[in-house]
Amino acid sequence: MSMLAACGGLAYLHVTRDPAQEAHSARADDTSGKAVVAPAVTATSPASSLSAASDEETSASTAVATSETIARWINDTESPVAETRASAIAALANAPESQAIPALKRVLETGEPNVDRHIALRSLHALALRSADPTGQIRAVIRHAIYHGDDDNVTQTAQSLLDDIEADFAEREQPAN
Repeated sequence: MSMLAACGGLAYLHVTRDPAQEAHSARADDTSGKAVVAPAVTATSPASSLSAASDEETSASTAVATSETIARWINDTESPVAETRASAIAALANAPESQAIPALKRVLETGEPNVDRHIALRSLHALALRSADPTGQIRAVIRHAIYHGDDDNVTQTAQSLLDDIEADFAEREQPAN
């Protein structure tokens, strides 16, 4: 049954991926130390937080974040206010990998399982698709969440997103006809 859920999640993600988001993500520059700023999430329930973070990824603005902004996002991932945490975790999808990965890994290990961890996985997914994860660090963090996670829903989400990343990378490697 869990395999069916994972396959269904993968199919959903593949079908719902926004080509405009992929084009925008491909233009992001990881090496500059700056990132694209995403709008704030204002959610009131776990389901709406996850949905709002997903919407945030697809409608990121083009303003450039400073190192101070990224540092604030990282600090806000531990905020006692759920909306602030959700917004910061989602915004890290647009931060440089070197800064985002450690913070998102920490969220996966200690964050609230029903919301924070799912948003962190979506942020890692967006980072991987944008950067092609040349070192494999992002996929390693997601695998860690799969193998060492303490919540079945988070594990299923992580597996679905990892499968989607791998499928996308395999598609990119296919020669153009």
